[in-house]
Amino acid sequence: MDLNFQEITLEEAPRYIAHWNMCEQRTSDYCFPVIWSLGADFGTKLAYDESTDLYWLHQSKVGLADLAPVGNWRRGDWPRILRERYGDEMEFFLVPEKLAEIWCSELAGKADVEVVDDRGTWEYLYNIRDLATLAGNKYMKKRNRVNQFRKNYDYVYEPMTDALLPEVVDFQYSWCQVNNCGTTAGLMQENHGIQKILQNWHRIPNLCGGVVKIKDQIVAYTIGELAGDMLVVHYEKASLEYGAAYQVINKEFLSHIVELHPELEIVNREEDMNDPGLRAAKMSYLPVGFLKECRVKIKFI
Repeated sequence: MDLNFQEITLEEAPRYIAHWNMCEQRTSDYCFPVIWSLGADFGTKLAYDESTDLYWLHQSKVGLADLAPVGNWRRGDWPRILRERYGDEMEFFLVPEKLAEIWCSELAGKADVEVVDDRGTWEYLYNIRDLATLAGNKYMKKRNRVNQFRKNYDYVYEPMTDALLPEVVDFQYSWCQVNNCGTTAGLMQENHGIQKILQNWHRIPNLCGGVVKIKDQIVAYTIGELAGDMLVVHYEKASLEYGAAYQVINKEFLSHIVELHPELEIVNREEDMNDPGLRAAKMSYLPVGFLKECRVKIKFI
């Protein structure tokens, strides 16, 4: 099965998003804004296979190769599809846990399937109203930090608008200067993705975001994506000059977004990439679950 892998374009967004919504686990690694905005940095290309109604992804950089297919996973013909596409041996990265389980079930007796957990790619899920309110004793320390910020600074929260986009672009540039994005590969790639999203805001479906300002200057911003009853937070940046700015933009954004979209139940704050500090910070917000990803090796018998 020869597939025609192409650069990811914005024109592909509606059909791709419809297929992403078919997946039983909608992990952020396969969100359209992520695969499109970081496509050049990761060498990500996309192929739509009409015969199976699946999207296939391949990355040529950063040590990855084939990623999980996107579309309806409950199909019953995976042995045929995988063998026709890849032959007798194959390996996939960033495979959502549910798809790995389906493959193990359908390939039982036909292939050896090795599933290797990848803890650094687990995406953190939270009750969105818990983080929007920070109510109760379990969030007392975080609530106190936000309240202290409120006492120290006369700040305002504003949802993302056309007028704000150039200001966010400028803030991101300044943030990168302070945090040495140019000498850190991960931050450099992230900055490329952020700038592409900001410059094409209205061409990407389901985006949302907001900023915190002090004296009419942005001190923090966030970019998210609406996905049914889930909100995915893709990016969140704040000036370390202002203590608790990260906690404030998180709370303010979520408290405002749930008013506009009461159907939201879960916020996905993405993975920790095995960074100990980031992991501790994400765990401190008390996740209610994870979207797990793994590496899968398949060898047909």
